[in-house]
Amino acid sequence: MKVFWGETEGWRIMERPMKTMSECVFSFFVFDPSVLNRKWRRGQMAISIVISALLLLLISIPMLDNYVKNEAKWSVKERKSTLAFHLAEAGVDRGYWKIRENDVNWTTLAAGGTIAGYNDDVIYTDIQGGSYKLKMQQGATNLEVWVTATGKDTSNNEYRAVKAVYTRQGVAAAIQAASVAAGGTVNVHWGPMMSTSGIVLKGGSNELYPRKYARTSITSSSGYSDRDSNPNSPNKGPHTVDPHIEWWSYNESPGVPNILTPDTSYYITLAKSQTCTPAGTQGCYYEGNYTGGSSINGLVDTTCTVGTVPKVRFFTGNVNIKSNKYFCGVLIVLGDLTFTAGGKSPEGDITVDPPATAWKEYQVNVPTHNGETDAGVMTGWTYEPDGTHPTSCDGPHGDTAAVDEYPGDAGYHTVGPYNFKTGRVASGHLGFATGTGKELSYKGYIYVGGTYDNAGGGRIFGSVQVAGAGGMTGGGDIFYDDSLNIRYLNVNITRTSWYEVKPVPF
Repeated sequence: MKVFWGETEGWRIMERPMKTMSECVFSFFVFDPSVLNRKWRRGQMAISIVISALLLLLISIPMLDNYVKNEAKWSVKERKSTLAFHLAEAGVDRGYWKIRENDVNWTTLAAGGTIAGYNDDVIYTDIQGGSYKLKMQQGATNLEVWVTATGKDTSNNEYRAVKAVYTRQGVAAAIQAASVAAGGTVNVHWGPMMSTSGIVLKGGSNELYPRKYARTSITSSSGYSDRDSNPNSPNKGPHTVDPHIEWWSYNESPGVPNILTPDTSYYITLAKSQTCTPAGTQGCYYEGNYTGGSSINGLVDTTCTVGTVPKVRFFTGNVNIKSNKYFCGVLIVLGDLTFTAGGKSPEGDITVDPPATAWKEYQVNVPTHNGETDAGVMTGWTYEPDGTHPTSCDGPHGDTAAVDEYPGDAGYHTVGPYNFKTGRVASGHLGFATGTGKELSYKGYIYVGGTYDNAGGGRIFGSVQVAGAGGMTGGGDIFYDDSLNIRYLNVNITRTSWYEVKPVPF
């Protein structure tokens, strides 16, 4: 049998040839269940697809509805969060312009003070959609101010906070001069030496501390060899990676900043309004030269501040300050300055806190190992792991866990109160291999427009900036004070970092 034509509802029309003379063909219907089953299965599959699609829609529609609702919420939340962030940024900008407004604002903050309205004490609403408040405070040093601002959207549900760090150039070295020449038994502690040309080290000043920065060569005439007299790299050493770097020559990064000029008008005004002995032309303002027979002898004045401002002595010419002395504040000499003789006791028997980072000056050697060397050239010297005190202790090494390796050394990267006459308060140790304590001659900031020479062994705690040559020929020491806050001319304020912080709701 074979299909002759068509099929429907499970029936087939069949033919069966009849082997007769008339060759008659007989056709008939035959029921075939396989045809019906095949049709039924196709229908069942279609129904299943429809049902599955309906189920998928039933499941996905609520999900889509929920997503749309959440998306709306998320969009609103993101908008509010973005608004809060922009409000925080506006607060930082407001703080920046406040410290740019005048020098007094920076000086106040850098000294640890506060400014009304900028100490988390006022909520500002000058920007539509929200409010903000900000706190301005002293940073890690007196050359740094932190501004932290928090923004809030009007719903009171979203807060964002931003912190910016601003710095300005200031007193960055124990001594900075157009050229530096140190001789005799001169030593510089707690801060670097900087020269906008070269540095020359002689005699006892030729030690492996403090750090030294120059725009040209760094040479010596005895003891340790020249650090560098070749402008070709490397221009730092003895090692080229921290921590064992003592010198940076030929303006090797980070380089030597320009010597800043104090705000002379400001300091002249202060000097004229104050009282000094001997009396100046007007108050503490001195015109002309004070040298030879007019030199200032045996000056003693323990007044370092007058109210909220420093005690200022301002000289327009050359000055020689002789005999044992002690005074403090701000000393500005537009001509040449010479110190002779030493300090004055008991006025100069001062106890101070060394800078917290004083240890950075003693990473190649410490004063208790003055003059010690290692085998071979300096660039090939080996050192114990950072902070480890050598067992044999027969060569140069940096700051370790041992105490009193330098003045004020209280352990590894730690300092303690130090008296210049008697040594570290906790131990009575001076932090030197040899020598005795010395009372101070001067405490504060010195600016010299001409040349400077400490020829008489006077000891200074502060900083000396010299537009001309800076010489120390008679054993005068300088101990760096990083807390000085000096008013300069044309100093830029720079934002050194900016980042988001955890907000404090208000």
